Amino acid sequence: MKGRYLATAAAAMVLSACASSSGVTQLDRDTYMLTASSRWRGNDGVAIQGLQQADAYCKNLGRRMRVVGSERSDGLPVVLPPKALLTFKCDPAG
Repeated sequence: MKGRYLATAAAAMVLSACASSSGVTQLDRDTYMLTASSRWRGNDGVAIQGLQQADAYCKNLGRRMRVVGSERSDGLPVVLPPKALLTFKCDPAG
């Protein structure tokens, strides 16, 4: 049982290490940008990852996320992972 848990934990760490984000960059007073990428997720998975990160960022500020722009690239197998660039605003919740 313990070995099984350790194998699952190790696999999760390896997969999460392959997913990355540029972190959130503030562009304007309430406008932000982030870039997400992952070798293990397809183009849609990377876009979802970016949306989840943006939503969590705004929720942490007590606000609601609104997408204002996005771009995606498929990347090249083995060479470049798919990427999603997301521009969003954190609107007042309410």
